[in-house]
Amino acid sequence: MRPVAHPRVVVGVDDSLSGLAAIRVAVAEARRRSLPLLAVRAHTSGITSLESGTVATAFLEALGAFPADVQVQQHISILPIRDALCTAAGDPRDLIVVGTSGKGVWHAVWSGSVLHAVSRRARCPVLAVPAPEMARAARRSHHWRGRSRWDPLRDLEESRPEFHGRPYSGI
Repeated sequence: MRPVAHPRVVVGVDDSLSGLAAIRVAVAEARRRSLPLLAVRAHTSGITSLESGTVATAFLEALGAFPADVQVQQHISILPIRDALCTAAGDPRDLIVVGTSGKGVWHAVWSGSVLHAVSRRARCPVLAVPAPEMARAARRSHHWRGRSRWDPLRDLEESRPEFHGRPYSGI
């Protein structure tokens, strides 16, 4: 990684809805503060070129292209994303942008939260980007329901509004 002048905006790159929202916010903050942007990706495969392609794809999905008015550098790290973000943002003037999963407190307790780990270890401010409404809605639609409350007819009526109000005919 080439040395970059501090301060800068550091964002973890992920292709989830929360990760794409974090990229959009990080680019907006870099524009607003006139700072360079460092896009950090954890090395999850054996081929580094695939990871840099993932960074490019994430920017394309989040923004349509790499921003022309912001200096963007990519960093592929072999460390877990928590450690990679804290290492990349070593200056107190930096800003780390992290997306939240929107999965709730219990998920963070049991599986660990990147936001929680980064905010504990970072030497600079951390900006938490809430999960987009679409991610929260998808989470709610797949939320576990107890077997005693499951009603297949109600599910059919909710998914197929043309059947609403008509008696079930065994379709």
